[in-house]
Amino acid sequence: KERSDAADVEVFARNYSFVADAKSFRLSRTAKNQKDFKVQAIDGWKRGKPYAMIVCPIYQLPNTSSQIYHQATTRNVCVFTYSHLALLLAFSKKAGKTKAHEFLTKIFKTIPVINPSKSAVDYWTTVNKTILSFSKNIEKLWNIEKEASSESIFLAKEEALIYLANEREKIMRMSHQEALLELIKVHKIDSKIKIINSISDNGLFTIK
Repeated sequence: KERSDAADVEVFARNYSFVADAKSFRLSRTAKNQKDFKVQAIDGWKRGKPYAMIVCPIYQLPNTSSQIYHQATTRNVCVFTYSHLALLLAFSKKAGKTKAHEFLTKIFKTIPVINPSKSAVDYWTTVNKTILSFSKNIEKLWNIEKEASSESIFLAKEEALIYLANEREKIMRMSHQEALLELIKVHKIDSKIKIINSISDNGLFTIK
C-alpha cells in the first residue's frame, strides 16, 4: 500500500542521503500539473536529508514552462527522467560505484544553484550540461540512451494504439444496446489516440 506521508525510497550512501519517488502516468493522460508530481510533498519528506529526487518518464515532463521546475529549483528537488537514470546506471557499470556516487552527488548539488524559474530549457540545460561535463565517457552513453528512449516511446505508443484500435473495433461490432452500455464505461478513445500520437521525448535530451 502506498504511503501518503513518506517517499517511496530512502537512500543512505557513505557521504550523503536522499529520498526519492517514481511517477508514471497513462500515455493517454491529459496535461499533468505540479500536484501530480508532488514536488512540494517530497521536499517535506526529506526530514533532514539534504537531497530529494522525483523520477518520471521523459515524455510526460513539460518541455517549455511549468511550475514543476520552479518548485524543484526553489525546494532543491531533483526532477529526473527514467532515461537519465538509465544513463547513470550505465555509467556506474562502466566507471564503478564510487564514480557513480560522485556523479549523482554533482547532479544533486547542481539543482540549488539553478536560478528559480518555470523554464524547462533553463532547468534541463543546466542538468544536462552537468551530466555531459562529468566524464568523457558520458557522451557515448548519452547517445545510446537517447536512441533507446526514442525506441521505447515508439513501442509504448504502438502497444497503446493497438489496444485502443481493438477497443474501437469491439464497440463497432456491438448491437445498439450493447454499445450504449459500453459507452458508459469506455469513452474518449479518439481523444486518447490523439494524445498518444502527440507523445515524444520532448527534446529534453537535446537541451545541452
